[in-house]
Amino acid sequence: MMREIVFFVGILLFLAAIWMIKDENISRKAKAVITAVLLCGGIFAYIYESGVSERESQVAQLLSAFHQGKTLICGDKSVSMDKFNYEFGTACFMPKREFIELNGVIVKISDCELASE
Repeated sequence: MMREIVFFVGILLFLAAIWMIKDENISRKAKAVITAVLLCGGIFAYIYESGVSERESQVAQLLSAFHQGKTLICGDKSVSMDKFNYEFGTACFMPKREFIELNGVIVKISDCELASE
């Protein structure tokens, strides 16, 4: 939250500095265009970052539940610590070697949800 506040305060200070420049150096129309572009860019950045933060939070909750021994439902697969390991580099669950019937199965954590108990 603090990061977003600092970001928007920075944009506002930059815009205030632009609007304080004399109209002989930068026209009002150019100032309005710069303001509109920066505000649209700031809104887009905020929406994007909010979505990314929400997805990261969901993944963290799923991973925490997985490490607590709970079962995750990922499509048609049930994923638990008994049969799967989590690979951080790919954000996927890979089956343990002793489960030959699951050989080649790769389950993305983004496809999972917590099983209702």
